[in-house]
Amino acid sequence: MQKKIEFFKPSIDDNTKQYIDDVLTFSDNQKVEKLENSFREFIGCKYAIATSSGTSALHLAMCALNFKRGDKVICSINVFPSIPQAVRHFDAEPIFIDIESRNYNIDLIKLEAALKKNQSKKLKAIVVNHMAGNILDLEKVYALAKEYKVKVIEDASNAMGARYQGNYIGNTGADITIFSFAPHLCNSIVNAGMLVTNDFKIHERADLLAFHGMKGKARDEFGNVNYIYDVVDIGWKYDLGQLEAAYCLADFEALKKKIKRRQEIASKYNEALADLKHVRLPNLVEGNIASQYIVEIDKNRDFFVNALKKEGINISVHYMPLHLTEYYKQKYSMKVFDYSIALGCFQRVMSLPIYPSLTNEEVSAVCDAVKKVATAHI
Repeated sequence: MQKKIEFFKPSIDDNTKQYIDDVLTFSDNQKVEKLENSFREFIGCKYAIATSSGTSALHLAMCALNFKRGDKVICSINVFPSIPQAVRHFDAEPIFIDIESRNYNIDLIKLEAALKKNQSKKLKAIVVNHMAGNILDLEKVYALAKEYKVKVIEDASNAMGARYQGNYIGNTGADITIFSFAPHLCNSIVNAGMLVTNDFKIHERADLLAFHGMKGKARDEFGNVNYIYDVVDIGWKYDLGQLEAAYCLADFEALKKKIKRRQEIASKYNEALADLKHVRLPNLVEGNIASQYIVEIDKNRDFFVNALKKEGINISVHYMPLHLTEYYKQKYSMKVFDYSIALGCFQRVMSLPIYPSLTNEEVSAVCDAVKKVATAHI
């Protein structure tokens, strides 16, 4: 029977079961605090708030920045739906920007044009992401944000552990950076996120709103809230549970090891698939954390994908441009060719499996299948 290779499988680390057992036996119910402290110390940022998901961290970030109806927020057309969805939940308006074709990140020339065109009191923020761990020219982004007086939210779901100019992402100059422990379309065992900032006022407001807008709250080791508290704002329940935090803490402590393994797999792909007909490999610069391995098929990508699946190899696509989805297409009267670069990339790209528990034998099987399909591809 042909072995099936999943697109993603979560890792169980040496201390994962121990940390979960600590919570279940009530011997250590401080995993959330430990996760926040570890994250803050690693990134080098001043404040970190653990949340129930990356999406909730993103929504909490927008709450902390006090988004309102009619506000405008700029983002790439090539992002997971969580970004514009969070914007729309404030009845604010996303402004979509096409991407550049090599790394699939937001086109900074078009970003600058959009900032200039939409300059007003209602223009509140830029949300940027780092596709496949390819880091944007953040110096340019921060300069534009300063010039046009807007905030920067970085969605670093695919950039945990990446560096920019010597600093870890999350401590490079953004107003708020959010992370996810369940990367988009790579379903982990748990959902969890992290909001980090160096701004005390942003942290203070986010911390207040993260648990029902309660002031003076105090919780014991079992999560029970002191019955004397005050509610001073409209918050929500964004906080992370101890069990999820236990898994994420073990996962985070192994981050450097996981990045190293992904880089090893990427190197194997680079070597085995070099100069392969119909397949263009990613341009992975030194230090790339290889959170995804995106290749381009020169024609008939869907046929290539289906042929790989018949070989037992599951792949994914990052991402479907939002102007091709029903809601955004209808809401903003967008046409297929309005974002031509994102459209063209979407028609060519596919992501190969790349995760720490992928064995060398499985990597070889993926390469063999890709080569087999490419050889027969028309």
